[in-house]
Amino acid sequence: MKTWFFLAIAIFFSFKLSAQANFKFEKTSHHFGKVKAGKDTLWTDFVFTNDGTETLTIQDVKTSCDCTLADFPKKGILPGQKAVIRGGFKIEGKSGSFRKNVIIIANTMPGTTILTLEGEITE
Repeated sequence: MKTWFFLAIAIFFSFKLSAQANFKFEKTSHHFGKVKAGKDTLWTDFVFTNDGTETLTIQDVKTSCDCTLADFPKKGILPGQKAVIRGGFKIEGKSGSFRKNVIIIANTMPGTTILTLEGEITE
């Protein structure tokens, strides 16, 4: 009887430890190409699916500078559900090549995911 009890507990914890949320992005980087200088903000959508077994929760999003923006879901994303993280780059007063990051902190393994925005601003 004791053996069955310990076996049941071991199975329960092995399922619990393997249960997690997981990002599956359609893309993790976006190249805007050559863009004329101006006052615009360049935006792209990073579409993802939670292909894990638990609700995916984005706890925080950081950007590599003040000129990089991010808009992300504030509510949990259920397993199998799609969602979007929008990444933006303010081009006003900028020129030349750029490569900026959006850093996502979530209840995934690994806990940090990096999305990249790049391109070149021309006169």
